[in-house]
Formats: sequence, C-alpha cells, structure tokens
Amino acid sequence: MDSDKNPIFRLTENPVAYGTGVALIFGILSIILLSIFFYFTTISELYLKPVGTFCYLVGGFLGGFLASKRAGGKGLIYGTEVGLCYFIFFILISLLISPESLSATAVVIKGFFTILVSAAGGICGLAFT
Repeated sequence: MDSDKNPIFRLTENPVAYGTGVALIFGILSIILLSIFFYFTTISELYLKPVGTFCYLVGGFLGGFLASKRAGGKGLIYGTEVGLCYFIFFILISLLISPESLSATAVVIKGFFTILVSAAGGICGLAFT
C-alpha cells in the first residue's frame, strides 16, 4: 500500500496527533503499571494519587516534547494543543467511569497544569531539534 494513501501514516505525520498518541499510550501504560505495582506490594494506596498525577503530567510533557520535536518549530503552540487534547481525553474517560468524582475546581486546576506542562515540554522539545 502506498504510504501517501494510508490514513494511519498520514495521521502520524501530524505533530499534534503523534504527541497526543504518545502521551495517551504513556498515560495508560503508567496507570496499568501503577495498579499492578500497588496490587502486588504492601505500599499504602495513600501514594497512589500523587504518583498517578506525576505520571499523568510526565505523559503530557512527553507528548508536547515529541510533538514540537517532530514539527521542528512552534513548540509552545504544539505543546499546548497536545496538552489540551490529552486533558480532554482523560476528562471524558473520567466522566464515563466516575462522573461524581470530578469537581469544577479540580478540573480547572488539572487542565491548567496539564496545558502548562505540555507547553513546557513543547518548548523543551525545540532545544533538542
């Protein structure tokens, strides 16, 4: 199949789609690994929320970083777009799984930090272009 006609190949050429995809894969894998880790060890679940938030933000940073690295410029724009897509995806998943666990304040704070960290990743990605 010709690579110009393959829609999946064209989608991975888009820096925002690529960065968001990497961020989502990292976020989902880290959630799975954390749940396995906390299930099989005697570590208290008290640490689950801070470690989960850290992994979530690292995923946003990584997505913004790789998006701007792929684009070769406009790191702030691409990082912010990746952060917004990443945030919307996880908010939609949270609304489907447990809508009562979300408060307006928590959503705004999480959105702010996600976009901030992803934009910072986009800016850092330009340094490694």
